Amino acid sequence: MMSGPRIAKNYVSNYLSNDLPARILTYRNHWNLSASQLPDISKMLTHEPFTLGKWPTVINMVMNTQQIERQGYAYDYDPNYRVLYSMRTYIWVRANGEQVVTEQRDNITTVLREALLDGPSLNRYDTAVPCYPKVDEGTMREEFSEITLVKGERCLAGAFIAYDLQLEETIDHTAVGVMLQGDATVSKISILPSKTERLVAIAGNAQVTLGWEEPMWDGGVFPITGYIIQQSTDGTNFSTIVADTGNTDTAKVVTGLTNGQEYYFRVAAINQSGTGEYGITSNEGIAIKPSA
Repeated sequence: MMSGPRIAKNYVSNYLSNDLPARILTYRNHWNLSASQLPDISKMLTHEPFTLGKWPTVINMVMNTQQIERQGYAYDYDPNYRVLYSMRTYIWVRANGEQVVTEQRDNITTVLREALLDGPSLNRYDTAVPCYPKVDEGTMREEFSEITLVKGERCLAGAFIAYDLQLEETIDHTAVGVMLQGDATVSKISILPSKTERLVAIAGNAQVTLGWEEPMWDGGVFPITGYIIQQSTDGTNFSTIVADTGNTDTAKVVTGLTNGQEYYFRVAAINQSGTGEYGITSNEGIAIKPSA
């Protein structure tokens, strides 16, 4: 089937969500930067929101389709096309002071540039649809916004990286005009949420209060619908204590625990495709003990 702009945006977002955490850490170490100078990406979007609630935010957009060129025919004489999308990856940051916000914006833009140049074939993390996405490095350019004073000392700055993204798409004739008997099933791309962030556990009397941040990337196809919570007493062997919270709240009180016993917790997001990656265990791997 043809892929279209939705798949193009999802490929870029899925690649960057998986690639950026380690790349940002590498840059911090190489440049001797703090997390305030080069912060982690808080949110990855494939649409233009009316408001931004988390910073920094990266937004991947398709601006237009430049070219649709037939390349030949695949198996069973299905026509193959090379489709060229004009993409923009936006970066928005907010911080106190024009120097800090400018430094954050410039540093993140550099890391994003390297990620796109380093991974011109974006199916490194997603092979669900064989579109063979490729970034045309020769079309890449960057533009930077002026600094905007929002309130008090808080400033807003943005930038975008523009580039062309090529997908190979096919018109599949096998199911066109064919009515199958029985229940119709629509095959959807399986894209899962990225890992949850910053899981914190606070001990109480025979209970622990958990709090975490939602994943940077929700999968791009289906929204997050809930979270799975697992518990361990040794930090290695985990068992599920909440299979699905059934809502997008990022806090949960776990009761029925034994005072003095060490516990570890981990949380993963759930969408219609399945369960995403578990984030780091609570309190960065340090056991927590409930007490009276």
